[in-house]
Amino acid sequence: MFQKTKIKLTLLNATVLFLILTVLGASLNLYLRTTIIGGIDKAMQERSAMMRPATTMVAKPFMVYSGAAGLAISDARLSVATISSASSVFVRNVDVIVWSDDGKLLNPGITYSYPKKLLQIFGRSVQKEGLYSISHKGAVFRLLNVPADDNDPEAGYYQYVSDISSEISMLNTILTLIIVGIIFGAGISILAGLYLAKRALVPIRSSWEKQQQFMADASHELRTPLAVLQTHTELLLRHPEHTIEDDSREISTMLKEIKRMNKLVNGLLTLSQTDADHLELQMKPVRIDLLVKGAAKQFAPLAAMKDIAISTDIRQETTVNGDEERLQQLLMIVLDNAVKYTQPNGRVRVSCLGTAAGIVVQIQDTGPGLSKEELPFIFERFYRGDKTRGRTAGGTGLGLSIAKWIVSRHGGKIEADSALHQGTTIKMTFPAA
Repeated sequence: MFQKTKIKLTLLNATVLFLILTVLGASLNLYLRTTIIGGIDKAMQERSAMMRPATTMVAKPFMVYSGAAGLAISDARLSVATISSASSVFVRNVDVIVWSDDGKLLNPGITYSYPKKLLQIFGRSVQKEGLYSISHKGAVFRLLNVPADDNDPEAGYYQYVSDISSEISMLNTILTLIIVGIIFGAGISILAGLYLAKRALVPIRSSWEKQQQFMADASHELRTPLAVLQTHTELLLRHPEHTIEDDSREISTMLKEIKRMNKLVNGLLTLSQTDADHLELQMKPVRIDLLVKGAAKQFAPLAAMKDIAISTDIRQETTVNGDEERLQQLLMIVLDNAVKYTQPNGRVRVSCLGTAAGIVVQIQDTGPGLSKEELPFIFERFYRGDKTRGRTAGGTGLGLSIAKWIVSRHGGKIEADSALHQGTTIKMTFPAA
């Protein structure tokens, strides 16, 4: 099951990462082309407005404007300041080709800069509007055609030309690198997708294993009382002539197992609601010192039956922000464990004190205690250090799990300290209201 899920997650993660790389690469390429070519276009438009030849320039044999040098190679000259400030984006060479209305080249000296065949290509596009590009033998040129004004009767069009081969070559190189990077990134995306899939499956696998263990433990715990009920029911059926008094022992055992099973089912229901986060708490200021006193008083008769002394140490009023019903349940769980596992003539000490760290509720018993190996697991579900003893005493192994959840939902911390034959201490710390 997890193998198929891992493959699906890997493909999904790799696809998402690959699409992100592709979008980023395409966006970078588009941004560079728009910025560079747009800058060139802006420079050419500004230069065309600043460098339009006068009527007297048409008769000159050679009229090529060099924007970088800031010179007009003719008898008419433009100042260096005018040309160098023509564009704040790019400073570049812009050549001007003058054409008549019938397509005749009026400044033939431009042939020193451009081959005749290329000029013929330029000439066929003089009526084209807007900025456009022409490629010729690996070179790329950006062109802008501007109709001549009435001051120059011979000229029909001024054609502004800029060689952008280096820019296009650079952009093509960048595009190639982006494509190679995306292809290489596809392989990296698969490896990254596999890594992310494994990381994502860790909590899923852990949750699945815990669920399976939970179901196995719950089935095991329910199997025992069900088997006891079945056995004693069969015993009752063997002697239908018996009265209730005759079979009171079997009935008492059955009732005990029913109560234990009811307690187990309630615990399972509570834990399932906590896992689904469906158990809402009614938070309000609660006098926890009064709850501790009440819980100790409630367990006093049960403790007296086992000759166990319960003492309390409550020196001040303490208030926490919490759910009174759940806090009451918490104290009942911990006190029940303390009284249940303390031997006759033992002691249970309950204290509630306000400290700098918060409100500390501590329940200490003189029971058999737990070993250091067992101590880290006592808050896990269905864990009992001595399963036989726990079942005999009616425990389900869910109480401390519920207690830990209650404390954590109140923003507190629960700790256990125990040693074999030295008793157990449960310490709960809550933030003060």
